[in-house]
Amino acid sequence: MTYSYRTMAAAAALMLTLSAPIAVAQDPITAGTSGGISGRNVSVSTSGSGTTDGSSRGVTGGGEASAENGRVRTDSSARLNDRRAIQRSTASARTDDEMARSRTRTVVRDGEEVRSRTTSMYRDRDERGPPVRTSECSRGTAAGTVTTDCRGPN
Repeated sequence: MTYSYRTMAAAAALMLTLSAPIAVAQDPITAGTSGGISGRNVSVSTSGSGTTDGSSRGVTGGGEASAENGRVRTDSSARLNDRRAIQRSTASARTDDEMARSRTRTVVRDGEEVRSRTTSMYRDRDERGPPVRTSECSRGTAAGTVTTDCRGPN
């Protein structure tokens, strides 16, 4: 039997519009990442994105996990304060022989930048060696958006 669980944007979406008498809006700054990994009997993925225009900020994201005869878990949350909106999503799947995990974190700084990072990992008990890892980072500013594999300057 395949177990699958999905947490989507509705539970982790926040949008805040600041109430100011005169708000000077700028061009929207948007960035986000998504990623996942799968093996023989497990599969996970997470995503996150954010946007700000100087007068509002928002984040959204979610995750999905599936395992054949195993356990799955997803979690997604978002919070904000006066300057930032933060979204986190995690997904994990496990069987007796395999394990996979994916995480995404997105931070929106009001009117300044949007950063997002997704990392995923897969390990098979039967195979020797280190786990398989993937990562993606994205940084959006007024000058544009840059996406990397998180190894270089970002």
